[in-house]
Amino acid sequence: MFADPALYTEIAQFYAWHMALMDNGEPDAWADAYTEDAVFEEPGRSSVLRGREAIRAAITKRVAELAAAGTVMRHWTGNLSVTPQPDGSLRAQYYSLVMRAPRGERPDMFAHVVCRDVLVRRGDRWLIRHRHIGVDALEK
Repeated sequence: MFADPALYTEIAQFYAWHMALMDNGEPDAWADAYTEDAVFEEPGRSSVLRGREAIRAAITKRVAELAAAGTVMRHWTGNLSVTPQPDGSLRAQYYSLVMRAPRGERPDMFAHVVCRDVLVRRGDRWLIRHRHIGVDALEK
């Protein structure tokens, strides 16, 4: 079962907002989009990140490294599917092209990833409870 058009649009806007926070170097606001007990799985990371504060620390470090290197990152997200679950959560899957460029230079494609999220509503907003990022070249 797919999400109705209003819910789908709401989630598409959530992802546009969320990715722009990362691309604009706002790690605190980006991390605040996760539940306090969120799980974040990403290839190349030696361990799974558990909890909003661990996610915040990791993204804050990454944003600082990119800024120090003068590198601009952009995430282009598409092929979003949103599936409501019986418990009220949502399963979302989307593709993201990740581009990077030293400031003033042409971007190159850094990665193509498949993101699989579990979203939960807290009050009037959606939060990410679980994110699994898969890199096509590394997926089995």
